[in-house]
Amino acid sequence: MKIYIDTNVLLDWIIGGRPLKQQSEAILSAAKSKAFKLLVSTQSIIDAHYSARKIGVDYDSFVKYLNQLLLFAEIKAIDWIDLSWAMTYHSEDLEDGAQYASAYNASCDFFITGDKKLLLKNGEYNPMKVISPEDFVAQMMASS
Repeated sequence: MKIYIDTNVLLDWIIGGRPLKQQSEAILSAAKSKAFKLLVSTQSIIDAHYSARKIGVDYDSFVKYLNQLLLFAEIKAIDWIDLSWAMTYHSEDLEDGAQYASAYNASCDFFITGDKKLLLKNGEYNPMKVISPEDFVAQMMASS
């Protein structure tokens, strides 16, 4: 199984006090133990660094998380195909669309996000399930 995490999941993992920190830690811990293959985009890492820095997370602390992530996650670049799809079909938010397309084009089974708009992207013709961190963790617990 392959899952792709959105920027908000990465931020929840890094920053204390965020509402879904526990769920994000559970997801990344499961990925670390090889329960599934985890993908995260370079864009998410850059955006997470920007957001974390704005609230006071220093560079060295952020890099410690990033070095951990590199041990068990595949880092996926967003390419022109992803951007082209996002510009054509997801015009309301280019970054969300590009992340979604990147996950889809990597044949991920799940796209995990706390973004309410992205959670509406499930459809009968889409083999990739868009799911919240809470629902994904509940599903992990039910299947173990």
